[in-house]
Amino acid sequence: MSAAQGNFADAKMYVQAGSTSLRGDATHAMTMGAVVPSGLFEGIRRDAGPLTLHWDLWASHWRSHHAGGTTGGYTQLGALLGWRYQPADQQSPWFIEAGLGGSVTDRLYSSRERQFSTAFQFTEVLAVGYRFGPEKAYEVSLRVQHFSNAGIKKPNPGENFMFLRFSLPL
Repeated sequence: MSAAQGNFADAKMYVQAGSTSLRGDATHAMTMGAVVPSGLFEGIRRDAGPLTLHWDLWASHWRSHHAGGTTGGYTQLGALLGWRYQPADQQSPWFIEAGLGGSVTDRLYSSRERQFSTAFQFTEVLAVGYRFGPEKAYEVSLRVQHFSNAGIKKPNPGENFMFLRFSLPL
């Protein structure tokens, strides 16, 4: 197994749902994905506690309302490298995560308030979660995720989602 690969026995699949706001004209998203532990940077000493890396790979469907009263759907594929911190040497059921990555949609995203100028978007995520069940195999997390092209092309309004995720072993 190379340094970039993790232990697939610890991989998880997940479903998540979220939206850009609680208003009725929000963009909604449904996602299915997999989280695979990464072996990158295993040799780095971490005095702060247990910090693990993982690959997060997903397919998502966004649904938005357009300015003209129509709706549109967008298929998105994405990947990010995530960092997870679990207090108390992984004995605590709580964790926090942060991640950076990229995604691409099948066409340019447009809502009543925002229009992307590129199909490629960078993404950042912050999350807090809880592990439960036998051997803490199941997880639920609340996630804030931002999508933006980082100024590659204008306009670059970005979009923020709040997601609820449920993960289980593969």
